[in-house]
Amino acid sequence: MISGLERVTARRAWFVPNFVVWGLPVLGEHEFVVLEDIDSTYSIHYGSTSIGQSDQEVSFDQLTDHRGNSLPMSLASPRVFPRAKGSEPVFVVGKEAASSFKIARDPDCEGTVTVDLLIMEMGD
Repeated sequence: MISGLERVTARRAWFVPNFVVWGLPVLGEHEFVVLEDIDSTYSIHYGSTSIGQSDQEVSFDQLTDHRGNSLPMSLASPRVFPRAKGSEPVFVVGKEAASSFKIARDPDCEGTVTVDLLIMEMGD
């Protein structure tokens, strides 16, 4: 039987200090319909647009841990835990993929936010 401590230490983990977050959350893709009236000629327009800014997508292989080692290209069930160095909130957007994750800062913050990342591979 595997103890809790053995289970936690069996996972691979990386600490990435001083990661700069510039991304802002996207509120999603929204569809719209517009009715246009020009000289009694009506036109209907349909479309979709993103509301908000853009999330920051980060590939794991772009990161370097505190020892100077590059992270692998793909991780099995990764989890990313951002730790803000100040009071500005930072969060992971959606679910982490095997090769990348999205991260964003609070839109009310001015400029970029520096965080430390703890990345853990949870396995299959």
